[in-house]
Amino acid sequence: MNEENSFESKKDIKRIDAHYISHEIQHLFHIDKGFPFTLKELLIRPGKTVREYLTENREKYVKPIAFLVFAAVIYTLVVHWLHIDVLIFNIKGLGETSEWKNNHYIEVFNNLVDTHLGYSALIIGFFMALWTKIFFYKKGYNIFEIFVLLSYIFGVFFIALLLFLLVSKLTGLLIITQVGIFLLQIYFIGAIGQFFGEKNFLNYIKSFVCLFLGIVSYKYCLILLAYLLSM
Repeated sequence: MNEENSFESKKDIKRIDAHYISHEIQHLFHIDKGFPFTLKELLIRPGKTVREYLTENREKYVKPIAFLVFAAVIYTLVVHWLHIDVLIFNIKGLGETSEWKNNHYIEVFNNLVDTHLGYSALIIGFFMALWTKIFFYKKGYNIFEIFVLLSYIFGVFFIALLLFLLVSKLTGLLIITQVGIFLLQIYFIGAIGQFFGEKNFLNYIKSFVCLFLGIVSYKYCLILLAYLLSM
């Protein structure tokens, strides 16, 4: 009897074919619930959107990790295709000693970071989540819920940065990218502050500190690991 039920359940699973793949792609780009919808909502009201995802409705939005990875893949493919050279997560420029320059693992980590931006964002998000949990511990959100918030924010970061880079390349004006990165830092602070309560100005101050400490912790942990491995 169990074998018959198992056989029937297997028959209900459709084979993966061109129609299946087409349907999945359409679902991803669905106007009212796919990637474009999630991106639009995160741009307009990031903190409120993530609160809604966590507590009210998760059907409309692309899952946070999938959103981040998909955005990072789009960013990486376009930047590679257009031969745009931009370094955003590596640890170059943090030291100029001869020991630093001769440390093989520094270069290894930089190459890994530059070629795996999605994973790098997840690692930075982990450090930022720790600091955010500390500074906003009274709000009652756990570390995983905060990580969801940061995954969505980093996804927007990749798409928005890509747009700034494209405009900068078309116009030949590097300042557009520089201004874009500055605006995206403001977006980070605003999104985190809005998530924890948009009417409290102190939340935005805390958000700035969490962003700063998260980036610093990430970079200096990589430096420490590089030195430990080289010993």
